[in-house]
Amino acid sequence: MTLIILLCGLALEYFLGTLDEVRKLKWFSGYSDFLENKLVQSMYWNTTAGVIITLAGPLLLILLIDYGLSEIFFPLSYLFALAVLLNSFGPVFLDQSLDEYIKALDAEDDVQARHYAGELCNSMAAPDPEKDEQEIIGSIFIQANERLYAVIFWFIVLGPFGAMLYRLVSILKFKYQDVHGGYADSVRHLNLILNWPSTRLFALGNALAGNMIEAMEAWRVNEESSFNVNETILVSSGFGALHYRPGADMQEDNLDRSYWVRATQGLINRTLIVWLTVLGIMTIAGVLS
Repeated sequence: MTLIILLCGLALEYFLGTLDEVRKLKWFSGYSDFLENKLVQSMYWNTTAGVIITLAGPLLLILLIDYGLSEIFFPLSYLFALAVLLNSFGPVFLDQSLDEYIKALDAEDDVQARHYAGELCNSMAAPDPEKDEQEIIGSIFIQANERLYAVIFWFIVLGPFGAMLYRLVSILKFKYQDVHGGYADSVRHLNLILNWPSTRLFALGNALAGNMIEAMEAWRVNEESSFNVNETILVSSGFGALHYRPGADMQEDNLDRSYWVRATQGLINRTLIVWLTVLGIMTIAGVLS
């Protein structure tokens, strides 16, 4: 059923894509602010315990609802898992964001192109689509992991609990990205731990779906026994899988402005097919329920 739920969720995303406003999960930011205001003076808040307290309420609620629905009528728990999965993707489904960015590039609408580039890079500075192309392409791989692949991985491992765990930690990481302190550091460390397996499996999928030799070599060069190289491995292996050449002369190579963005989108989608194929084989073999 895990594969069926994933296929249903992805189909709804690719063909409908109507949940972006619903799944911004603004309530969680308000909830975390409330807890911080109440517990900030506690000796435990500015530690890992504070992060656990923040996550415990929503995640325990998911476990209770899932258990209750499975006891009442088991298929309801599948529908609940699908609903949680759909709310864990995002906040905006990446394929839709890339379509809009490509459309702006092809129309030579620099204002819109900078807007979407800023969203992809999580930057208020609005990167230049041409001068900052390498940064943007790298950010697309990072966003693909955060918005899609890591969510899928943790859904497979821990079900709806895992998918929502990753999404909530991602929200906290973004919220505290410019903050220093025990709580913010704990959020970043937890995010790095959760990203470790998915970034490497995503990189492996990119290698299988693209230029394997260059992708694996880039991975080998950048691999360390550290969680801090997650994004470096993902981006460098992604560039290798694409055979991406930063700074190449677009006119000399007869490439349009959106060429590398389209190529990146295509690679990400092919990697998704690789993942789903492997999951299908695991399901048939009885490894995955």
